[in-house]
Amino acid sequence: MFTRIQKKGDLIKTTHGFEAGRRNVLKGLAGGMAAGAMGLGGLPVRAATGVDFMGWLGYDVFLEADDFLTRNDLQMDKTFINAPEEIVARLRLAPGEVDICVPYFLHLDFMASEGLIQPLDTSKLSNWLDLIPVIVDFSRDNMTHEGEWYSAPFTWASICLMYNPRHVPEEPTSWRDMLRPEYEGKVAIPADLPSAFSTWGRIATDAPEPNLMTHEELEQTVEFLIDMKKNNLRNIAASYGELIDMLAREEVVMAQGFEAISVWIGEPEIRYTYPDEGCMTFIEGWSISAGSDRVDEVHALIDQSISVEGQLAGATANGMPVTNARAVPLLDDWNRNAYPYDDIAQFFTTKLHVDPMYRLEPDGVHATWDDYIAAWEDVLKA
Repeated sequence: MFTRIQKKGDLIKTTHGFEAGRRNVLKGLAGGMAAGAMGLGGLPVRAATGVDFMGWLGYDVFLEADDFLTRNDLQMDKTFINAPEEIVARLRLAPGEVDICVPYFLHLDFMASEGLIQPLDTSKLSNWLDLIPVIVDFSRDNMTHEGEWYSAPFTWASICLMYNPRHVPEEPTSWRDMLRPEYEGKVAIPADLPSAFSTWGRIATDAPEPNLMTHEELEQTVEFLIDMKKNNLRNIAASYGELIDMLAREEVVMAQGFEAISVWIGEPEIRYTYPDEGCMTFIEGWSISAGSDRVDEVHALIDQSISVEGQLAGATANGMPVTNARAVPLLDDWNRNAYPYDDIAQFFTTKLHVDPMYRLEPDGVHATWDDYIAAWEDVLKA
């Protein structure tokens, strides 16, 4: 855990970095008792109200645009995560210590059913109707539970193939291009369980849906990943930050990543492409912890994040796409051209895979979420 204190105007902003051991964070996430929803209603806004944030570094920009915190007498206590499972763990153990969070796309329906997050009141979100309808439609299965929305989509991206055109002169067309002999020791993947199994499960097996593999298919995928780790990869990067460093130093010439990495690096030029086998996608959304008693304040922050101002600030800072249709014409040239805003529906159905949640309970045939977690540990240890 680290703590950083910043002064902004008359407000003090404290940032915590939370780092839990992977095995402790993941142990038992697919089972056990969940924190029950507390059914708390909204409270009147108070001066200098503290709101506890938990999510990825950089996503806080969407919330803070246009000096929103100062103008509304809010201060934000931030906990940045290293893995999405940390949010599940924190909400199980201390739901009252989190107000607003960014659960992983696949986890949302599960977290709602377990009472870890509380439903949104979309009538409190004045920008809700400005969300791009296609993004709302693709978010619905994961972000709703029993007819209620539990998360508000504010950005999205895909796990695509990054490559350095100086060393890879022909644009790759398959994930298998990372395994070509001439690139041995010059490719990398991040330590990201969902993207590893979604991407390479499709290559290693004939499973139509790698998040719902049989035990045999999962074992086959693990063997494939271990072989790739030993014979093809320079490294399984501990984080996307480490992956970016390797691309920037030209230690690797191809890698799994996401679109914004190409603009983050700057030099050398890094391009991205969507292999024929398809790419995993994710849609990020804001949720309210079941233990939060700052419901009105959190709704205001969420509304800010999906406003035109919030969207443009987040897109500019992170290179990520927007979900507010009114923000699209105002984007910088790179962002406007980087993402297929003109036909998102075709893009999602032809280039990307919207994966389902892993099975939580055993059925004697298919692997469960716990099995995937254990399998990924085997890959990392090999």
